[in-house]
Amino acid sequence: MSEVLDLCVSLVRAGGVGVDVAKVVDNMKDFLDRKGFKTEIILCAAEGSSVMPALYATIGSGEKHLLFNGHLDVVPAGDESLWDNPPFAAQIENGVFCGRGIADMKGGVAAFAVAVAELAEAGNLNGRVSLLLSTDEEEPIVNTTEKALQILSARGEQFDFALVGEPSNPNFLGEEIKIGRRGDVILRISSLGTRGHTAYPHLADNPIHKLVKLLSVLINDKLDDGNAYFGASTLQVTTFDVGNSASNVVPDKAFAQVDVRFNSEQTSHSIIERVKKHIAEVGGRFELMTEVVGESFLSPITSEVELLKKVVTEVCGREPVYSTSGGTSDARFVRLYCPVVEFGLTNATIHKINEKETTKNIELLKEVYVRFIKEYF
Repeated sequence: MSEVLDLCVSLVRAGGVGVDVAKVVDNMKDFLDRKGFKTEIILCAAEGSSVMPALYATIGSGEKHLLFNGHLDVVPAGDESLWDNPPFAAQIENGVFCGRGIADMKGGVAAFAVAVAELAEAGNLNGRVSLLLSTDEEEPIVNTTEKALQILSARGEQFDFALVGEPSNPNFLGEEIKIGRRGDVILRISSLGTRGHTAYPHLADNPIHKLVKLLSVLINDKLDDGNAYFGASTLQVTTFDVGNSASNVVPDKAFAQVDVRFNSEQTSHSIIERVKKHIAEVGGRFELMTEVVGESFLSPITSEVELLKKVVTEVCGREPVYSTSGGTSDARFVRLYCPVVEFGLTNATIHKINEKETTKNIELLKEVYVRFIKEYF
């Protein structure tokens, strides 16, 4: 088996669900240490939360500094009895690698690490390359990429260009390079009323009626039509809770959660202000709590981005399109420090039972990274 597939097996078998990431971090660090990288565990924390490790590794020297970003954690496997093979056994059958996290995104991490190591061992690494690997991308605890970048920046570390190895292709390797991401803001809306008997509604104030009216307004409010790189912003109600089991009682509180995915026509501030305006128009007593997961961003199409497109076309045999589809990623943190794009494996099976990727795609992705790094420097 090739070195990149060997590393994939090691990383998948190490697990890495939630806070249980120590083994996969150790496995990755051991590989990088053996290959001559200078490695460091950066402990990251947010106020009142757990401490999570980020793995930072660097090799080579020169004025230009290329950063690869990825994550070592994975989502839970779900009902393991539904898998064709145990989710952390890392089974390879007929050229297909099955295992939790192989596509999202241990295959990408392994491909880039081996690509850099091969170039360094052959004496063909003509610049500096660093890897920043987070451990809480799937279940944000302290946002290790964000915190580690803050620490590295304070030390004076600077990067010229970054690649995030998230699975960027819908079905076939070489379909898409992600040049931006939608923003995400979560709205938690509580409608407050007065509890009472349903037979005497004039003595009560039903918070459900006000909340339903507000949600109807929000659902029917067309935020925008999108633009050349983004589809229209979208709003989805994800939870509606009252907690009232009695049929003859008007409750005193109703709650809904709303997830807004927005394009570069909007900001989290503009979304929140728009919601506040609708709340004022509907009337009633509301409490609004907001969580900004990330802002929308669009990376400029520079010569480095065009170079990646050329390399992907040559290696994969298809010309990728520039895309901003999907949810958020750690690229939202990286873009504050240098231009960033995303290119990795396929995402058709990520987070699903029987997550998988072909061994051919993993090998091809490593070759994409090898050629890009050589030509970049």
